[in-house]
Amino acid sequence: MYTQNIMGTKTISIRDDIYNILKSLKRENESFSDVIGELAKKKKSNLRDYFGALKDSKALDEIEDDYMKIRSSARSRV
Repeated sequence: MYTQNIMGTKTISIRDDIYNILKSLKRENESFSDVIGELAKKKKSNLRDYFGALKDSKALDEIEDDYMKIRSSARSRV
């Protein structure tokens, strides 16, 4: 018995920034479905992949400022 594997097509809406990320991950001769499928298969995140991600980020400075404000306000309440 011959079974034909017919792939369906679905239209989804994604933000432009997400499209650009997917596009940057896509290799030549690879479909967006391939990229999304590989991302979906990843079950675990390795924290080492994110090490240093905030190194040159303003967010790190903002976190440090918030931390210092919280410590300062805690001292003044005691």
